[in-house]
Amino acid sequence: MINNGTATYTNQFIPCPRYQIEQELGEEYFPTIGEYKGLVGLLKLTFHPQLVKEKIDDLKQVAPPNTNVLMWNNKFYCLHEANLPMECRMYPDGTLQYLGYETFNGVLDYPVSAHPVKDGREDEDDSLIFHSYSVDEQLIEEHGTMKVGMYNSKEQTVSTYLVPTPSKKHVSFAHSIITTEHFIVVWDCSVHFQTDALFYGGSFFKSTEHSLKFGVLPKNATSRDDVIWIDSNESGAIVHPLHAWEEVTEEFQDGTLISSRTIIKLWSPFSKDLELDLNKANTFHMIEYAIDVHSKTVSREVIDDTINSEFSVMPPRARSQPVFVPSWLAVNEIQVGNETVSTTKKYSTLSYENRFGFTAILGDRGHFIGYAKWDLIRRCLDSTVYYGKNEVGGEPTVVRAANDKIYIGCYTYNEEESQSSFIIYDGDTNEKVCRLHMPYRVPYGFHGQFIPKEDLEKHFQYHENRPSSELKDVEEEIYRRLVQQMMTMLTFP
Repeated sequence: MINNGTATYTNQFIPCPRYQIEQELGEEYFPTIGEYKGLVGLLKLTFHPQLVKEKIDDLKQVAPPNTNVLMWNNKFYCLHEANLPMECRMYPDGTLQYLGYETFNGVLDYPVSAHPVKDGREDEDDSLIFHSYSVDEQLIEEHGTMKVGMYNSKEQTVSTYLVPTPSKKHVSFAHSIITTEHFIVVWDCSVHFQTDALFYGGSFFKSTEHSLKFGVLPKNATSRDDVIWIDSNESGAIVHPLHAWEEVTEEFQDGTLISSRTIIKLWSPFSKDLELDLNKANTFHMIEYAIDVHSKTVSREVIDDTINSEFSVMPPRARSQPVFVPSWLAVNEIQVGNETVSTTKKYSTLSYENRFGFTAILGDRGHFIGYAKWDLIRRCLDSTVYYGKNEVGGEPTVVRAANDKIYIGCYTYNEEESQSSFIIYDGDTNEKVCRLHMPYRVPYGFHGQFIPKEDLEKHFQYHENRPSSELKDVEEEIYRRLVQQMMTMLTFP
């Protein structure tokens, strides 16, 4: 936390029920994915769900919520794609208090991924667009392999909640989603969940020959029938897309709109044969996809194949009205005499505020060794920044200051000097602004979030003013869990 020129650092285990239960037991109780190997692993896979339910009855609250965080509507959430969002109260010193799991008034019956999307400008009430996939057989049977939703902040309701996938035959690694002005884009990639890892080892998600497909949902979609699936006709996977926008062509006849055609431009690192194995390095290159919603076709263009980069991040949205790129706006008119009889308008929803995006550069060992800056208007790799000698780091975090200036921050670790640092770069020039030497070893990782001071203050104020009835509900839930744990400990076979 940086305030008045002073930097403070707080580190703690996320106080989820899983962690609290294991602390009370004094030992690890909940299984990890690495235990499911061989015949013993098969037996564990068979009996573990019931053992877990003895401690936590909802399996959507079991996974450690340590993938990402979200500050939204003055609430702070810890996220994992197999869980419901876990709400915490953050105190001014950075410590967290467990409050419970978000269900949007009982509507959520499916996990929420670690990459929900705030929809709207910072000065408006944000809606939240979310999704996740699941390998839980019961969830798949009841719903499907993926579910997408939108929580409308103004109406305080879930306005969209549906299964977009047409089949339950396979579970695709669908880690993220991305949105444009009018659409939500999901995908069905080549990396599928396969149980043969029980016997052959490696990740449970493996590459197949299945082609990458994009699912396009209008934001007002109400059913699977509203989803348009478009085949890219190539195998491969995308994990963390960079940005997407719309390029629209409208035809007018005598002032009346007679046709409209939308092409979604999507930039994303792409891997031909992604392997979700920490012992293996993957290769990603930046691709621009052009998804034609009208003709249901998709084309691709390689933006750059000279660097290996992933973990995309865009600057936080500007609080002011976005200014669209005028050079992409074209108007063609056909006149008969003094009258305009036909007009063609072309425009883009890409704005100047979203001109530049950033990705982490991967080294030979799979570590992050720097970051890349991408120019979406000029359609090229703008520049690269590499950390120092013997230095590896985490995913870059992008900060938009109050004056709209962009900064890049990242944790690094010098392996030779055993020194952790936090480095801030100027987002315009890539010059190093400062290096903060950390007095302790700080884990560098990914999916960090910058939370502006005003958002933190709103969060603190929200909890100070939170109705006592809501706090009572939280206390009762914590008490219920404690009683459940005590009863389990007193139950003997």
